[in-house]
Amino acid sequence: MVRAIAKQAEAERERRSRVIMAEGEFQAAEKMREAAMLYGSAPSAMRLRELQTLTEIAREKNMIVVTNTTAAGDITGEVASLTAAMTRKGDKKE
Repeated sequence: MVRAIAKQAEAERERRSRVIMAEGEFQAAEKMREAAMLYGSAPSAMRLRELQTLTEIAREKNMIVVTNTTAAGDITGEVASLTAAMTRKGDKKE
């Protein structure tokens, strides 16, 4: 009898665990959808995110990353956008 009750309690804990994990996956999917919509409406934001990710990878692995910037668009605009974004980020820290 005690084993049956323990097994039932274990099954209930497992069920709750799966529900919590599924809710987390759903929330993550919603956030990814929102981000995709934002990046779709602002391609420069997507490029900035890409450059930021490459910078983080390079910093973590202590390496230099070389990309083809001509295929992505006007380099002057990208550098200006990146500079403005980094300036705003630096202003927030102070």
